[in-house]
Amino acid sequence: MKLQKIYLRYFPPGLAFNYTRNNNTEETKCIDVFDLTIKSDLDEIMKQLRKREPAIFTKDIQPQVHELLEKMQQKLNEPVKNKFYLYKTLQTHILPLTNVDFDRSGQKCITGSYDRTCRIWNVESGDEINILKGHENVVFSVAFNYPKCDKIVTGSFDKTAKIWSVSSGACLNTLWGHSGEIVGAEFNKNSDMICTSSMDETAILWSTETAQEINSFRKHEAEVISCHFNGIGNLLITGSFDETSMIWDIREKDPVSVLRGHDAEISNCIWNASYNQIATSSLDGTAKIWDLRDTKSPLFTMKHNDEVLDVCFNYTGKIATCSSDCMAKVWNENGELLLTLEGHNDEISKVCFSPNGSLLLTASADKTARLWHVDSDTENGLCLQVLTGHTNELFSCCFNYTGDAILTASKDNTCKLYR
Repeated sequence: MKLQKIYLRYFPPGLAFNYTRNNNTEETKCIDVFDLTIKSDLDEIMKQLRKREPAIFTKDIQPQVHELLEKMQQKLNEPVKNKFYLYKTLQTHILPLTNVDFDRSGQKCITGSYDRTCRIWNVESGDEINILKGHENVVFSVAFNYPKCDKIVTGSFDKTAKIWSVSSGACLNTLWGHSGEIVGAEFNKNSDMICTSSMDETAILWSTETAQEINSFRKHEAEVISCHFNGIGNLLITGSFDETSMIWDIREKDPVSVLRGHDAEISNCIWNASYNQIATSSLDGTAKIWDLRDTKSPLFTMKHNDEVLDVCFNYTGKIATCSSDCMAKVWNENGELLLTLEGHNDEISKVCFSPNGSLLLTASADKTARLWHVDSDTENGLCLQVLTGHTNELFSCCFNYTGDAILTASKDNTCKLYR
């Protein structure tokens, strides 16, 4: 194997090693360094990494790895940015936006829209770099292939997904096989596979290179609205309107486990940072946490007064939920309620932590996003800022990789960039 590049991940701390094998295939190996703190002895961390992965941490790359660990340690010691200003409004879409994503560098972002396009933007200038045309219906799902971010996958209501080159904007492949709208699509960490979820009650696993179907997962009894790889890429979780989530070995046709316990449609399902727990949110007014080692019943249940529309983890194990009850809530790793965040006056459809986990971003149908302190001794639960300017409800929001920029996407056909 020949090492091509080492990617640094600040939150949660980790490294990704991109290799080319003798047959010219690429592979990315991700190494978590969750125990890194500002007080860690880096020589001791290096010793542990060499012991854990001797084939990777060879003598020739150790100086470079040590330098990257120093950068991560410095990042952990930086003050958290908690005040954002409207920097650009991205507004060439002619219909409402659906989803947004930053690339790893934070220099580019992508937007999907009901106007059947995905657009690539220069974050610094606000200029449109490329328009990805070819879908015949709504582009609902957009995602980069982390960590390389040289490709994009889009999922559409036209029942196809497409793979695009970031540099040229060319369509590299089209994934045909679903008989219903595609509502979720993502790459695995190696970028050699893609999973898609569809309203046709299935999820499908694809080869990125050949666009051929590798496996299909057909045990759900209603629409599959979410699908996500674990870190290694050998497992997949799916969430469905049939009130269940399923865990799949990507090589098998039958699920490894079926997560039963909700009484209404699943709105999202996600992995935690360590990939040993799963969170599910549901229109039954609850979210549940499941342990991968025993999925017969949830570890705990978190309750709202109305439909729970989204759920997310931060890398330290905290959980955030948001609901049609106009509230977001933050819970600890034991399912105990820490914070109730009130201030929105319409349903909250999206919730996400900042990369370091100390801030929470919420997007609402009240035309605003809000930024909250969720990890402070003195200001926990405080609304730091209301991000205004949209003229219609918000569908999506996200932080960039380093946490110093925010994107919001709205039904008003625009995306706003805050820095």
